Amino acid sequence: MKSLQFSVPADTNKSIRIQEDIMPNFYPYFHRHTETQIMWIIKGHGTLAIEQNLFTFEAGDIFYLGANQSHVFKGAFNENEKQKVHAISIFFDPDKKIAAFFDLPEFEELKNFIEHSKVGFQIASKLKSSVGDSMAALQKTQGVEQILDFIKILNHLMLNRHLHVPLSSEKKLPNHISDNDQRIIDAQFYIKKNFTQHKLTLDTIAREACMTPQAFCRSFKKHTRITYIQYLNELRVQRACRLLTSSSMYNISSVAFNSGFTSLTNFNRVFKSIMKYSPKEYLKHYKEATTDHE
Repeated sequence: MKSLQFSVPADTNKSIRIQEDIMPNFYPYFHRHTETQIMWIIKGHGTLAIEQNLFTFEAGDIFYLGANQSHVFKGAFNENEKQKVHAISIFFDPDKKIAAFFDLPEFEELKNFIEHSKVGFQIASKLKSSVGDSMAALQKTQGVEQILDFIKILNHLMLNRHLHVPLSSEKKLPNHISDNDQRIIDAQFYIKKNFTQHKLTLDTIAREACMTPQAFCRSFKKHTRITYIQYLNELRVQRACRLLTSSSMYNISSVAFNSGFTSLTNFNRVFKSIMKYSPKEYLKHYKEATTDHE
């Protein structure tokens, strides 16, 4: 079966991405991604197809999926059973932002564990409760605390590696990326490079990808699970947060303009939809959290 090259939505401010999914069913395509994924299935059951292997799964199971392991979770709901999936995933690339941690001498054993875990594994039953609790808690932390708690999860998995069930006896990297996959990957790089430009339009991106706007939108969402507009807005709001919290730019109109927005009204609306605060409220909370009140 052909494997789709999936792109995990970018978060330029973080070394790991924590994603919670509550939806009727699992992502339906046999796919792979460059990030390692730890997935905790809170609700849902069915079959995991990974490489050439099949595993049944149920609520509470946790899987460690190696980078570029082709896989798909297929729900198996009864006819009268209400379809609902609830899962929390951690995505990380040990060779990119977080790599500096693993290059420390004290992390050599953990680095070797990650290297040898590229075949993936199902986390041992006796660890599911503790690891699930730790993953849930990870969502509520930020910054240094979040990274340290994440490292603790990896260390816990490493110390109990003899208990895990391997998912594949052989790690098979994709021989090539299809033209369509490569077009979306190239489009993402182009968007990341140009997202602050006010003249950036869907037509421009579609032309870069050698696709019609309609075909590009369909393909982009299939590969990333979010729309082109959502992806663009997240990049712009991430930049706005950096500008707002820098000492050099507190003017919200300037922040909006320098983040790629042409309308202050639209900036305020998009910012609040993503950050849950207006730009002014966000800046107020940030200052309160980072100011020494002694």
